[in-house]
Amino acid sequence: MPTPFVRAVIRDTELPPFDPLNRRAAELRAQGHHVISLGQAVPFFPPPASAVSAAREAVGTPAVNVYATDPGLPSLRAALADRLTAAVGSTVTAADLLITAGANHAFTLVVTTLVDPGDEVILPAPYFTNHQMAIAAAGATPIEAPVADRSTFAVRWGDIEPHLTARTKAVVLCNPSNPTGAPVDRADGERIVSELARRDVLVVSDETYMQLVFEGAHWSAAAPAEWRRNVVVIGTFSKSFGMMGWRVGFVLADASLCEQAVKVQDAMIICAPVISQVAAEAAVRDDWNYPLSFHGDFRRRRRIVQEGLGRIRRLAWTPTRGGLFAFTRVEGCDDSTALSNALLDQAHVVTIPGAAFGQAGEGYLRLSYGYATPDDLAEATRRLAQFFTD
Repeated sequence: MPTPFVRAVIRDTELPPFDPLNRRAAELRAQGHHVISLGQAVPFFPPPASAVSAAREAVGTPAVNVYATDPGLPSLRAALADRLTAAVGSTVTAADLLITAGANHAFTLVVTTLVDPGDEVILPAPYFTNHQMAIAAAGATPIEAPVADRSTFAVRWGDIEPHLTARTKAVVLCNPSNPTGAPVDRADGERIVSELARRDVLVVSDETYMQLVFEGAHWSAAAPAEWRRNVVVIGTFSKSFGMMGWRVGFVLADASLCEQAVKVQDAMIICAPVISQVAAEAAVRDDWNYPLSFHGDFRRRRRIVQEGLGRIRRLAWTPTRGGLFAFTRVEGCDDSTALSNALLDQAHVVTIPGAAFGQAGEGYLRLSYGYATPDDLAEATRRLAQFFTD
């Protein structure tokens, strides 16, 4: 489509750096270099065997070749409702759930349904890049609210309150955070939800990494008894069950909101891929605790990164309790994009520039320890040490 016909907000939005960095990494690998990726936020494990078996059995049946009901397979929604009721501590019904094509689609679906042009949506920052892009694409205004705690990156009411205006429609929580890995603590989260409910402001809580909290319990924004008043939760099977390419996630919201959102869902995709829903249902029913079995492996990887970064004077990182990330401050860095490119070309390590996650992320690098092997993580930190020493 010719550029003049494209909405200005799309034309003026920069593409996130993930794909360009991955393309450059592929070029270097083709040249024979050993490139270590600490870039993409993916886990190292495959889907549970139950999900793969269910998909194999279903692939030859007629049911997976036709559309499912728009909100998703009733059996998947019922099974997920039971699991979430136990996990979040509040009653969830199948009518409160929409099955989507992953968490990014879930978030865009919610924004498209609830946010009008001219509305403001607050993003505690550093924020997940795709949240900002979806809000801007909807014609709303993303408002960056820098998190004051630059050690643990915990989001608190004091980070949000100064940015509220008469035009504030919603506040987005990323819990645990991408890019920092920081969970929302219960006391802070309960205050945020209650204060915003009192002001009739929505909370959209992206809980993609809800099953990847390695110390303590995950607190969900759907935990308060009155969550339906102003809370929407985004979830996915991608990270917890190693199903990134299957593209299946969910929206948890009051049934009346889901009835409206499904109209947008029908216009966007009709329904999530049926074969993926079948696989997800098996994972939910038979292997809900599957990701918990890998927590020890993640803690080991996190420790390797912590020890390696701790030997580099210019880098500073306080480990967080969840996610897959080391959001690392770089002393003297005012152009994290240039730094990421230099690290890739010279040290052959993929990192993501902190600037990709808002102005509050400049001067940082996001390192993902979810996929690389322990040996590669140790080698990557050795290369970083050499880069910052030379």
